[in-house]
Amino acid sequence: MSVLTDYTDEEQFLLVEGPRLGAVVVSAASPGRGNETVSEGFAAIQYAMSRSGEFLDNTLISSIQFAVEQLGKTDHKFADYSKLATAPGAKDAALARLGEIADLLDRKSAPAEAAGYKQWVLNAATLASEAGKEGGNFFGRGAVLVNDAERAALAEIAATLRIQA
Repeated sequence: MSVLTDYTDEEQFLLVEGPRLGAVVVSAASPGRGNETVSEGFAAIQYAMSRSGEFLDNTLISSIQFAVEQLGKTDHKFADYSKLATAPGAKDAALARLGEIADLLDRKSAPAEAAGYKQWVLNAATLASEAGKEGGNFFGRGAVLVNDAERAALAEIAATLRIQA
């Protein structure tokens, strides 16, 4: 099993942003109100930083969580999720970066570790898709938890990461 410091600085940055990239794909696929976009980003990072569940034994994920926690203790400025998710071309750019992550993991990580990381990213994106109801009228009637565009985005993420949705 590897840890984040086994990778170059550029690779570390790429791996750290994986869960956020998955959430950006979902948010960009189905732009909603500003508070919905923020909720999607928050859900993804909250999941990605939780230290419970099926990925406790994945040292790469644990080391990424530790690194992000350490950044949070400094004056590091994290990117504005709303701006990332609503930027022109955000979905395609995020999918391209996820493809780079898949290539990196397939090249440098053990298969089980790579599969775990990829599933972790997809899970974060799934929770982002479920963070707020989409569509409906002013009062929320007719809104759905996950719409067709978000389901398609999740399938694209899984395909890009080369895992099952």
